Amino acid sequence: MNKRLVSLSILVVLLMVTVLGCSAKTESTNTKDGSKEVTIDFAIHVANPKDQEPAFYQMVEKFKENNPDIKINLIGTDQKEHIKNMKLKAQSDTLPDIFWILPASAKELEEAGMLLDLSPLLKDKKVDPDKFHASMIDTYNLDGKQYGLPYQALVTGFWYNKALFDKYNLELPETYEDLKTATKVFKENNVTTIAKGAKDPYSVWAFLTMFSRYGYFDEINPILAGDESFNNDNFLKLYEKIDELAKLGAFPANVSTLSYFQAVEMFLNGEAALLDAGVWETQKIQESALAKDAGLWWGPTFFDGAGNQKLSSVVPAAPLVVNKKVKEDKSKYAAIEKFMEFYYSEEGAQIMLDNQVPPIIKYAGEIDEAANPVFAKVVEAMNDPEWESQPNQPDLIVSEAVGNAIYDSIYGVINGIYTPKEALDVVDKKISAQ
Repeated sequence: MNKRLVSLSILVVLLMVTVLGCSAKTESTNTKDGSKEVTIDFAIHVANPKDQEPAFYQMVEKFKENNPDIKINLIGTDQKEHIKNMKLKAQSDTLPDIFWILPASAKELEEAGMLLDLSPLLKDKKVDPDKFHASMIDTYNLDGKQYGLPYQALVTGFWYNKALFDKYNLELPETYEDLKTATKVFKENNVTTIAKGAKDPYSVWAFLTMFSRYGYFDEINPILAGDESFNNDNFLKLYEKIDELAKLGAFPANVSTLSYFQAVEMFLNGEAALLDAGVWETQKIQESALAKDAGLWWGPTFFDGAGNQKLSSVVPAAPLVVNKKVKEDKSKYAAIEKFMEFYYSEEGAQIMLDNQVPPIIKYAGEIDEAANPVFAKVVEAMNDPEWESQPNQPDLIVSEAVGNAIYDSIYGVINGIYTPKEALDVVDKKISAQ
């Protein structure tokens, strides 16, 4: 009997310790005003977010300032290691609460049922879908489920040096014919029209947008399904124009041995009228002698193109996604809803503008044009109502192998390695091999 009483006493003590322990833990997660503190694990693709992604970092800091009851455990590693970590965590079902991921991996995680559906955020307009630039939302929607939202906007085109056009009495081009005319004049005066470097074959952003002006997004799915060919009449017209530009001398004579970074220097030094690149070069251009003359052009329209010719390229980069398990914790779910609402708000957009990052939503905001003339022109071009963005960057909706084949085909024509038809066959063969 005494043994039984002793056992019961021990059990009571253990229960008291457990209860007290739980109470202590609850108190430790309360703020001074008594509200419950929530911690979000947020994994990002750079080792030092403060220096490498200042707009994002400042957004997080401002959110924490506005929401002292929400802590964000920012986990930063370089992109290669980050992707590896996310894959390992997916296998062990230990993904962080919210994280940056590449588009293809995001889709795989969604198909595996591991991501939270963000559609309610859009439906309730906590994140207003009407404010986004076109295609920013649809890209990460699968079978009606919004499995991701864009981390930032990917904005690409041709940077131009207006001073060179003025020097030779040329208007900034609008059509392909205008570009041909300018190329002939620049060639006569030993000026490169388009700075490019084939040693970095991915550097064909503006040319990818040209694909969209020849019906790429109408044709690519039947092509990938094997019902149509990449070597078709529309794409052939584009490749024949790339070939024509090469023969007219639009590209550097040593394009095959130049890197993308050398092409950038060529443009910054005033040796080329155009540079195929994106907004990531804004600061460099703004700090150069070109600042007052540079701007972003979406590229030429084509009289024989297919569909809308006034296509810009303001597309979603990699998405932010949320672990499906977050829904099991009401406080954490509410905290992430708050973060998303802030990230895609006008206040969030202004933080992006302050750091010369194009906002994801349609927002002009406050830009010091005197201090940031180049960036101001970028935002103006993005918000131009006459131009509609292509749905996505063409290489981002195909496999990496097919994307590489597209790069190879474009530079193959520029370098005179392939005829237009041979270049198209390069891509066709890669698609067939999948």
